Amino acid sequence: MSVNNDVQAKQSENVEFAELSQHERMVLQMFRQMNQQQQRDILRFFDVLLSAK
Repeated sequence: MSVNNDVQAKQSENVEFAELSQHERMVLQMFRQMNQQQQRDILRFFDVLLSAK
C-alpha cells in the first residue's frame, strides 16, 4: 500500500512540475538542492515577506 501511495505522489508531483514555467522549475530544482536548514531559512524569509504589512 505504501509503495502505491509513493507512486501516486510521484505521478502527481510530475504533473505539477510539468505545469510550471521554465523559471518556476529552475527555482524549484534549486530549492530541492538546498539542505534542510537552507530550505527552512528560505521559507522563514518568505513567511516574513508575506506577513509584513
